[in-house]
Amino acid sequence: MSTNGSTTHGRHLAAITGIGPITRPAIGVKELAEVATLGFTADELTAPNGTLEIDAVDNFHPADFLGRRGWKFFPEPTRAALAAVRLTLADAKRHPDTLEPDERAATGARTGVVVGTNFAVDAIVDRIDRALLAEGIPGISPVECPNFAVNVPAGQLAIAGGFKAFNVTLVDLMTAGYEALLLAGRALAEGRADSVLAGTIEGPPPASAHAVTGPRADAFGACLFHLEPPRAAAERRGVPYAYLAGGTRRMLPGDPQHAARVLGSALDRLVGDAGADQVQLCVPAQQDGAHAADAVHAWAAARGGDTTVSVVHGAPQATGTSALALGRELARELRGTAVFGALGPQGNLTLLRLTADGGQ
Repeated sequence: MSTNGSTTHGRHLAAITGIGPITRPAIGVKELAEVATLGFTADELTAPNGTLEIDAVDNFHPADFLGRRGWKFFPEPTRAALAAVRLTLADAKRHPDTLEPDERAATGARTGVVVGTNFAVDAIVDRIDRALLAEGIPGISPVECPNFAVNVPAGQLAIAGGFKAFNVTLVDLMTAGYEALLLAGRALAEGRADSVLAGTIEGPPPASAHAVTGPRADAFGACLFHLEPPRAAAERRGVPYAYLAGGTRRMLPGDPQHAARVLGSALDRLVGDAGADQVQLCVPAQQDGAHAADAVHAWAAARGGDTTVSVVHGAPQATGTSALALGRELARELRGTAVFGALGPQGNLTLLRLTADGGQ
């Protein structure tokens, strides 16, 4: 199941019918629509700051979403993701409480989970390493051990929700969230599931990620999307936020001229003669992303200047920042055709094409 192709042979991959953010900037899709700033301003990025500051997510209370039992031994990112599942399904009008038992079981059996992450288990792995060095095996609690692997959060979502189609974890800084959406869309198009929950789960990054995240980072968060085949959404009279129409992945060279050529070619193939009404690009906090932003502006100008270009600098939610930026635009109502891109610190670039038009 390749995620490298940029064409969809005239078919939309998926309808996006639900959004579920659990983050410091916003909890729920309505709050996300009102967020003024994601990423960092130029002043924040240039201000001297020798240490990475971690902002607490003090607006999230797990018991409000998960009840009083069953979640206390999960790490905070997993708790946020479990709550995000509930928000996403409720937003898509597919919450299990609204389904008959037989329908619930059938839906779960054909639902997949695809999660992009880098730091969802970083804090607990660090704690276990330190405990082993200082105290040996007695320093580790048995309830912690099942949470240390990077693919555990996606597995926990699948177990808790009874989602049995598949669960996949992708790791690629800044871009994994968009890669998760692209993989989910292609899985739906190939009939491997009837619906997919896709997006990001993140925990606090280490200090070494400062150049990518910017001067501050959030302690944890999640942003998930509900994807289903366009025909299925129409049959149940769902109202999609948008349609995932295609996507592509590239390695962007560091040289500005070569980067402009690669990015321009990718955008041309993705949008065709119809062009794009909007392009949004998320880039790392460091200046390595400036050449990509310049290339997008140059491409838009060469196409006639009718494309609105916006750039999100920095990733205080790590891989989740791009997912939140996409969710915010969808919550505010997408118009026409848009391309959403995320650039990783090593030049990994993922582009998604979304359209408000449900026609094939």
